[in-house]
Amino acid sequence: MLAMLAFTACSSDNDERADAPRFYNVTLTASMGDAETRALSEGTGNVITATFAENDVVVVVKANGTSVGTLTAQTAGASTTLSGPLNAASLTVGEEVTLRYRSATANYDGQLGTLAGIAANQDYAEGTLTVSTTSPSLTFESNSVTLTAKQSITKFTFTDGTNAINVKDFRIIAAGLVQSIATNGAETLGTVTGTLTAASSDVYVALRNNSGDKKTYTFIVKDNAGNWHVGTKNAKLTNGKNYTATVALNSTLTSSSAVGTIGVVGGLPAIVISNTTAVALMNAGAIWPEDYGEYYTFENRASGLTNSWYVPTQAELTSLKNTYSNEWTTQNGVNGRTFTIGSNSLFLPAAGFIDNDNDEGQQTAYSGKVLVSTFGYYWSQTEATPSSMAYSYQFSASINDTYSEYKVNALTVRPFHTLSAQ
Repeated sequence: MLAMLAFTACSSDNDERADAPRFYNVTLTASMGDAETRALSEGTGNVITATFAENDVVVVVKANGTSVGTLTAQTAGASTTLSGPLNAASLTVGEEVTLRYRSATANYDGQLGTLAGIAANQDYAEGTLTVSTTSPSLTFESNSVTLTAKQSITKFTFTDGTNAINVKDFRIIAAGLVQSIATNGAETLGTVTGTLTAASSDVYVALRNNSGDKKTYTFIVKDNAGNWHVGTKNAKLTNGKNYTATVALNSTLTSSSAVGTIGVVGGLPAIVISNTTAVALMNAGAIWPEDYGEYYTFENRASGLTNSWYVPTQAELTSLKNTYSNEWTTQNGVNGRTFTIGSNSLFLPAAGFIDNDNDEGQQTAYSGKVLVSTFGYYWSQTEATPSSMAYSYQFSASINDTYSEYKVNALTVRPFHTLSAQ
């Protein structure tokens, strides 16, 4: 029901007590004012029309997320009558309430890749009304409200550059990507995943990103035969508008993959830096390339790594720095260092570190982290002298080399993986 809706209300006289719920009926009329505003049934020319299903629900919530009642569609169609009890006793004059279609929360993870799946699980729209009176009747300052979609729907077509790829599972990663919304409107950022009931090269995905600017979206896809593919696409998504996009994916990385190739190895997206080695596109524990990820002391530096991923040696980090041109940059609003590798790039965010020995004197500056956004600190697996120290790759706008660091401090990790022949 990703559409504009008109709202009219009339209070019932069935119960005039101030502390009792008051029932009122509302009528909502769908309007397709923008050709890019789509609902959930697709017709000729990718136009999607808005319709209600019988028993569709609009939840009415206060600013703190408390529900004051639900309204239910009595009939299916482009317009319908919603009815249900709203608790006027819990409302105050001048208070703003939010109407949410189809539930008070939203979860963009675990999608099915179809319009029907989005209709049942991710279709989420909001509008607001301000309470005018609560007694003897419940009225609002306006008798109409616009429920606007809080996400976009994109019809993705995945290919290997030439032929369609029949997708079974997918993961989408991007800075600012919303994974879920709580009843109080609080958002959790994270990866969006999905599993299709029937594999298809055309995948419908609901995405919400509030950044307002262009982001790099990374796609990790498993096809119907169990093969992994990965690709990236730069895009700006506007909530409430919907798109079509073709994404060319690369397959599993091997020792035959060209330097600079982006693909999948060990279940993670990575870039080839030599015929023997690939580097993950994200830090250990991260959910997108610009995410800082987890922080590890030297002792537990490999605790978050599986599937043959490992912490690189000092020599490997030095080789990466010396082999490929790199510069201090900002990616999606995050400071870090970008390496140019073939026709692609590798970004390491400046995540700082957790100063457990307090030698920097800046403890609690970033909830225990120091030098965040100004320095990057990445563990190697190579120990240093004295035994209390080990080597790490450290960089800023002016520094770019490996240095010893106290083992008790918690640094980030960028995983490496050995490429096998195939």
